[in-house]
Amino acid sequence: MTSFLDVNNVGLSIDNKALLSDISFQMHSGDYLCILGPNGAGKSSLLKILMGIIPASSGEIHLQESNVLDLSQKQRAQQLSYVPQSHKGLLHFSVEEFIKMARYAYHSALSDWRAQDKQAMDRAVEITHTEAFLQRQMNTLSGGEAQRVMIAAALCQQTPLLLLDEPTSFLDPRHQVEVHQLIRELNQQHNISIIEVSHDLNHAAQHSKHILALKNGKTQWYGPSKDLLQAEHLQALYDQDFVFTTHPQTSATIALASELP
Repeated sequence: MTSFLDVNNVGLSIDNKALLSDISFQMHSGDYLCILGPNGAGKSSLLKILMGIIPASSGEIHLQESNVLDLSQKQRAQQLSYVPQSHKGLLHFSVEEFIKMARYAYHSALSDWRAQDKQAMDRAVEITHTEAFLQRQMNTLSGGEAQRVMIAAALCQQTPLLLLDEPTSFLDPRHQVEVHQLIRELNQQHNISIIEVSHDLNHAAQHSKHILALKNGKTQWYGPSKDLLQAEHLQALYDQDFVFTTHPQTSATIALASELP
């Protein structure tokens, strides 16, 4: 089976400091990969390399068998979309304006809004349930509403791969559940491949298909998500002991950090 995304020995150095070293993984169409690791492990830097926001210092990335370095910004934007942690720089746009801007990859400077653009936007709005606040300003939205709008904009790009950087990190428990359910729906019902940076190892283990665990800019662990929740893996990753219990509703294994001595 041909890989959808191949990341081979990618490294990143800034000011002679190695932030990432020899990162390799593969994804197939419809995969769901979570990237875990302690603070400063290089998770967000890896996403930015995939997006072309910062260039890799070494290694190669092939997306649908094309080297990403050979893709223009618009070509890359037709293949992958990105939901960042924060939307603070977008506060002066309405929700509708913001979602519409996601169609830039399919337009030239003078091209008009077309029927296929409207169809893409309508579908994105319907899936994310953002119809009710299209005319509101971004700075009036709650955290959960804003995150759904960010995901709607990414869907409006109509890309087969969606990258998310800690999509629930600033949300309350209810909105965390809503956003995670939406991401699973995109993956399972709409066959969108997902790469999600997360600090929630239980969410990653239960809902993603594969996990890439980074530590100090290197791969600490990589494999099927269900295999991560073992004491030796987690202790090596976080320098922290864990205890395990069973979720009373799903019977899934849950990892809990032990108290420090």
